[in-house]
Amino acid sequence: MDHTNASDYKKPIKNNQLVDNSFFQQLVTCLPMGAMVVNTEAVILFVNDSLSDILGYTKKELIGADIDFLLPNQFQANHKKLMMQFFSQPRKRQMGVGQALHARKKNGDHIPIEIGLNPIEQEGQTFVLATLIDLTTRQRASNMFQRSIQDAPHGVLLIDAEGIIRLTNIALCQSFGYDSDELINQSMDMLLPQRYRKHHNHLRDTFHQNPTPRMMGVGRDLTALHKDGREFPVEIGLSPFEDEEGNEMVLVSLLDITKRKRLEQELRETNTNLEEFTYVASHDLRSPLRGIADLLEWVKEDLGETPLPDVTRNLERISVRIQRMEQLIDNLLTYARAGKVESNTQDINVHSLFDSVFELLEMPEGITITRDIQIDNFTSVLTPLETVMRNLISNAIKHHDQEKGSITIGCVAENNLCHFTICDDGPGIPEAAFSRIFRLFQTVTSSERSGTGIGLSVSRRLVETHGGRISVEANQHQRGVTFHVWWPRFLRKDTHH
Repeated sequence: MDHTNASDYKKPIKNNQLVDNSFFQQLVTCLPMGAMVVNTEAVILFVNDSLSDILGYTKKELIGADIDFLLPNQFQANHKKLMMQFFSQPRKRQMGVGQALHARKKNGDHIPIEIGLNPIEQEGQTFVLATLIDLTTRQRASNMFQRSIQDAPHGVLLIDAEGIIRLTNIALCQSFGYDSDELINQSMDMLLPQRYRKHHNHLRDTFHQNPTPRMMGVGRDLTALHKDGREFPVEIGLSPFEDEEGNEMVLVSLLDITKRKRLEQELRETNTNLEEFTYVASHDLRSPLRGIADLLEWVKEDLGETPLPDVTRNLERISVRIQRMEQLIDNLLTYARAGKVESNTQDINVHSLFDSVFELLEMPEGITITRDIQIDNFTSVLTPLETVMRNLISNAIKHHDQEKGSITIGCVAENNLCHFTICDDGPGIPEAAFSRIFRLFQTVTSSERSGTGIGLSVSRRLVETHGGRISVEANQHQRGVTFHVWWPRFLRKDTHH
């Protein structure tokens, strides 16, 4: 670190008797920034407290010193020449306009500064009042601002009042396929489809007449123009502000929503197909089945009371298969309806929730139920959650393979979710089937414990539709498995409309 000794730069102050001490002292003291008075020989005559604080010197160390010692070494050689040029034609101005200026503090640090020069005539002599502003905080803020733009996960543009791009970031360049150098100082019209450019100047002028933060093109599909000539959908936010020089600027936030639009289209197509399937399942499939069932009854009546045993057996087999088909249709409709979000929210008491579940379940004598409920109430939708809990507990009871068993039900608050657990000591589920059992019509392999394969898929669909998640794991301390359900315990705009 370069520690400069101010005494090495001390010079005798000539014609000091001509200097009005009180005038200069009062002049520099009243200024809110660092200030000093310098004579034509570059000697510091007066300083204020602010300048001492900025540079780290005492007033005694500064007064009488050559001003060159406050400059970085590389600028000292040419400074005298610049001083002579200024005093030959003294006028009020900023020093080093367009250049980065620095001052050297007592500890050797170089700080960015802004200097104003004000010539003063006093008793036939010319002096200069130099005001100095430490730009360290401002520069730090500017660097932070630029870093926040560069590191933003979405595209950002800085546009001036004429529509010229002054700053951009990596995310925006990636969205449009340009390098930063190709965009800086260019008109933002190059990012607009041709059909928008004709009216864009008028829209920009209208915005600057009443500049307020807002989303652009609300209610319309906006598109931008990629370098390769293709358009892509975007969302744009506008935030007006003034830069350090008072120029009107607009910070443009741009988000490429191509993937989201594609997913929305796929979701619409999926929902349309599901609605069509629901209609077909509830009308076009069910009606023929009912007709076959009616024909079967008429055949039984025609055969009389004592048909052949083989005929009776085959008729019963047909009847059973009709019932299974009807049940299959009901299951499919249940699964389809499970994808719809219910918005009827209410205060849910967890104990009452499980009381309602067990009222509709047939409990074997050998099954013991244990509750470990550590949260009393939360706000959510009741019916979907109750359906999920009933499916999981019913499965644990139905698939248990021993006369005696236990089921432990837990519920704790976990961040913004309720964490439900259904733990049983039954036969368990093969780990290879953990992900498969949540798919439609997938069951465990044992025929004795197999079901329709609809309950867990409906449960997963209900849980995920309402903003939660579900999983299963093998127990470590005993046989059986534990189902985990995380269910939102606070209202959310995306799941509770």
